[in-house]
Amino acid sequence: MSELFGIIGNPIAHSLSPLLQNEAYQLNEIDAYFQAFHVEHEDVETAIKGMKAIGIKGFMVTVPYKAKVIPFLDEVDAIALKKGAVNIVQLIDGKYVGYNFDGEAWLQGLLEDMNRQSLHEESILILGAGGAALSIYHTLSQYGELRIDIANRTIERANALKEVGGDHKYTNVLSLEEAESMQYQYDVIVQTTSIGMWPDIDQSPIHITKLKKDAFVSDIIYNPAETKILKQARQNGARTQNGMKMLALQNALSIEKWTGRKVNYQQMMASLHKALS
Repeated sequence: MSELFGIIGNPIAHSLSPLLQNEAYQLNEIDAYFQAFHVEHEDVETAIKGMKAIGIKGFMVTVPYKAKVIPFLDEVDAIALKKGAVNIVQLIDGKYVGYNFDGEAWLQGLLEDMNRQSLHEESILILGAGGAALSIYHTLSQYGELRIDIANRTIERANALKEVGGDHKYTNVLSLEEAESMQYQYDVIVQTTSIGMWPDIDQSPIHITKLKKDAFVSDIIYNPAETKILKQARQNGARTQNGMKMLALQNALSIEKWTGRKVNYQQMMASLHKALS
């Protein structure tokens, strides 16, 4: 009998994870099936109990539930708990255990596209303070000499995110208006919110008008392939990256976690380009 895996979110119809996962299962002869589940905000606990009842061996978590699922899991990995967000859950000995690979997947993709092995003393701006921002900030905060500023519509949430970095000494919390006026200071800007996601493709958290020379702008959104902020960044001379590589790496890491099988995320990238073309 095929093992069943899935993803929960709201909205979820746009997700390409089912395509990537099921193609990977076929290519790698893994006897499994992957299903997307639309879950209403008030039904998260019920949904997780239901998934365990029907024997789902693992599931991914996307917006807006990466933090909200934590109280309803049986265990949470120490790093995911510190990040305050979960994006991969595995059934182990009858218990749902939560992990978080968002930050690692994003950073691996960033370094590959920047043709770098590591980060040193860059100035980085994170736009947003949700689950993905938590994981990305925690991952970056391990590099002690980075300047990592956080900008969010709600300053209180940005301050709460800052606490995840512990004693990281080069972090400021900004309003989106302040971030927009200071954009020329940053080597890397990463947009982690759902602003600009299909179908609201004409929206952007800040307007890109004047960037630092050789700046790199990343958006974790992959649909559309070029969000408004990425288009503005490209037109203003920046190198850009959408969320495709992060998504492919997340899916590859989840399959390895669930099945012990390594899969080629480059094949997933090819499927993404085809699906979004």
